[in-house]
Amino acid sequence: MQRLPEQDIYVYEMPGEEVHKILVGDMDGKRLKAFAKKETATGEIVFKVIAEDAHHKTEVLTEGRGTAADFDREVNRLGEELLKPLGEAWREVQPKYLSHFNPKHPCPKH
Repeated sequence: MQRLPEQDIYVYEMPGEEVHKILVGDMDGKRLKAFAKKETATGEIVFKVIAEDAHHKTEVLTEGRGTAADFDREVNRLGEELLKPLGEAWREVQPKYLSHFNPKHPCPKH
């Protein structure tokens, strides 16, 4: 199985939200990324799971809003369906936090 190189994940927290969880998992030539943030006023979880290839092309696998249990259910389903058959599993990663977001240069390395 061809693994993509590890990469840093950068996030910027908007007022009224906080990172709930970020998970990654490896497939052959792709990396799955699950992002979940919590809206602090309501406690609602907003999530998105994407598959990204070596050329940084992405495909949204699922996205939604709900509880932490809803997010866990979706990542467990995708893990069973896509990662477990390859002997892989989700792993939690700690993001690097940006103090400000510049929409003209969204990638902090450039």
